[in-house]
Amino acid sequence: MPYRSISSVGGSATLSCRMGGATPWSHPIERDVRITGTPRIEMDTEGSDNVMVKLYDVAPDGSAVMFDQQVALAGPSGRVAVDLKSTDWRLAAGHSLAVEVGTIYDGAWIDTPTGDRIKVGDARLQFSVDDPSDDQATEGKRAPYLDTYLKLYTKKKLTERPLSFTVPTARD
Repeated sequence: MPYRSISSVGGSATLSCRMGGATPWSHPIERDVRITGTPRIEMDTEGSDNVMVKLYDVAPDGSAVMFDQQVALAGPSGRVAVDLKSTDWRLAAGHSLAVEVGTIYDGAWIDTPTGDRIKVGDARLQFSVDDPSDDQATEGKRAPYLDTYLKLYTKKKLTERPLSFTVPTARD
């Protein structure tokens, strides 16, 4: 079980873990939750090269849409902090959150690799959560780019991993 501790205070969650090359998944959530703000991950690393962090919304069938990502340079300090892109993503009940730390491979980023192998040790992911139960729909049509985005960034099947943490809700 890679996540050692989880704390939730006032709508913020902090997950402390040992990554060990895995893509940890949360247990399926019991009720809808919104991940909002700017998620941040801090990692102990060995080696010097680019690392890519991705957050996935994993459906019960294993299909997963990447909804946040960022790239950073892991350098000689042995510690890297990555502020992901600001987000506002609703995880539906029954879905899981997956956290992937790896290399740049998707073609959307220009990479100049050093060829070093990066080892990621302890990591801490911080993000804010909100309760979407009182959301009010706005007038208008579905965003025209949403279907294109989902087509481009959905994996048919994300490699299944042991369920290793729980996403707190804003009411926890």
